[in-house]
Amino acid sequence: ALPLVFAVFAGVFGLCGCVWWFLLCRGGKEKVHRIHPLMGVLLVLKTLTLGARAARYSSIDRTGSGGNWADAYYVFASLKGIMLFVVILLVGTGWSIVKPYLSGREKKIVAIVLVLQVVDNLALVIFEEASLGSKSWLMWRDILHLVDIVCCVAILLPIVWSIRHLREAAAADGKAADTVGKLTLFRQFYVMVVAYVYFTRIIVFLLAATLPFEFLWLRYVFAEGATLLFYVATGYKFRPREDNPYFQVRSEENQEMEEFGLEKEKDSALV
Repeated sequence: ALPLVFAVFAGVFGLCGCVWWFLLCRGGKEKVHRIHPLMGVLLVLKTLTLGARAARYSSIDRTGSGGNWADAYYVFASLKGIMLFVVILLVGTGWSIVKPYLSGREKKIVAIVLVLQVVDNLALVIFEEASLGSKSWLMWRDILHLVDIVCCVAILLPIVWSIRHLREAAAADGKAADTVGKLTLFRQFYVMVVAYVYFTRIIVFLLAATLPFEFLWLRYVFAEGATLLFYVATGYKFRPREDNPYFQVRSEENQEMEEFGLEKEKDSALV
């Protein structure tokens, strides 16, 4: 059932990608920010990964070997894995929507996650090519699972820092309503990420250990279904639109900076 499962999800993610890029093409510069094309690229890589995986399992079913589709799957899966964590990090820190920069701590987290993802994807190739009953297969499986969990914990830290910063700003800022609205969105995204990580990295892993062999394909249905739900929910909350609370907060901050600059010029002119 695996070729059909991955082919169906590839079609669904491809449809989501077409809808997303259509929204980006219709939106203007005021609606579309730098994070939005990156989210579109992630959808393209996810679709290509699922398509290559479906073709690989279909080739294995017919010939016993994945052939060139295995190489294509490794490449697309590696790029998709790196892009997924980068997008979650940038969305969780408000990059290009709330602020056009990353702090020093956030840059370090991005660098650490990128290195871990490169190691994880190199291990993925070894893991997929190793024999299922060999001692190295169990070792690489544990290493992959551990590195993946470390990456998931790392991407949660910048979101927690953002929530803490917004909570402090809500207590001290005069525009508490705007800050609280932004804080609510960050909390919702944090809960979404935690639920996604917990289900796909822990629940699905435990489910695979309890399912009989003929129903193991269900683990991929649950994992890809949860991923689709997470992508759709994130895209809906951070879609390009004029009434997005993030955009309103950013425009108000820019307006304040402009007013502050005009007042500073007036003061200097009087002097």
